[in-house]
Formats: sequence, structure tokens, C-alpha cells
Amino acid sequence: MGGVADLGPEIDRRTIYKFQFMKIVPAFLLVLFLASVQCKPAKVSKTKSLLENTHWRLSEMNGNPIITLEGSRDVYFMMTSEKGQKKLTGFAGCNSITGGYTLSGDKVKFVIASTKMMCPEEQMAVEDFLLKALSSASSYRVEGNVLELFDGQTSLADFKAIETK
Repeated sequence: MGGVADLGPEIDRRTIYKFQFMKIVPAFLLVLFLASVQCKPAKVSKTKSLLENTHWRLSEMNGNPIITLEGSRDVYFMMTSEKGQKKLTGFAGCNSITGGYTLSGDKVKFVIASTKMMCPEEQMAVEDFLLKALSSASSYRVEGNVLELFDGQTSLADFKAIETK
């Protein structure tokens, strides 16, 4: 019959939490599998991208490709410079991001703020990664349509330039 099984007094809370966690892992793996199968195509810009005024979609996280599911929003940021003000806007996977930045040659410094909604663990992991990468970045390199952020010599994340309509 439905309901919770009687596991007996020898089962403590940690065992129950481990059991619940183990139920989440297969669901997370299923989401990752579906993400790799049902990805939406994105138009990649055909011209050499400029750092500013470009929609930079997160394309690689810790060496793993980021795939946006059909019906989901891209994780991205855009840098604009208007009347001397350098603004950053974007979407981090769950929350909107905003802020500013400074540039000097290939050096970059971001100042980021975001809304604080909670989302499923997978989205929050991507969001936390993006916010940490932007906050830690000290330099960048643009090659063709790919932006790579660095902290010293360490590559933090890759982004692809996406055409916006």
C-alpha cells in the first residue's frame, strides 16, 4: 500500500537523507542525458565578435559543454558602453545579473549583482559557476566567435557569440 515503509528504529536521519539523495542522482543524470539529446540550435555569429555589444552565451563549464534545452533560456551576459558607463546585463541560469566592468587592454574586472530566486540544483550550479567565473576573471581573449575568461593563466569559462534578433 502507499505511504512510507516502516524502516525500524535503527534507521537514523542521515540514512534517510542519503537514501533521498540517491533518489535525486538518477534524476540529475537523466536531465543531463536529455540536455545532450534535446538541445536547441543557436545561431553563432559569422563575423569576428567584439567584446562589447555582443551576446556571450556560456558554452563551456569546467571543460564540459553547456547545452540549452528547448524552451529554456541561454545563460549569457552582454557588455555595453554608453556615455562612458560600462554596463553588464545577462541571465545566469535562474536569476538576472547586472553590474559594471572595467577594461584595460586584455584586462577585465567585473562587478556583479543578481536577483536571489532559488531554482533547481542543476540551474543553481550553473549560476554559481558563472557568477564565480565573472567575479574571478582578470583577463580575457577573443578568438573568432569565442570569448575565454582567465584568472591569471587559468581558463575559467568559454562563451560563444550569439546573433540576436
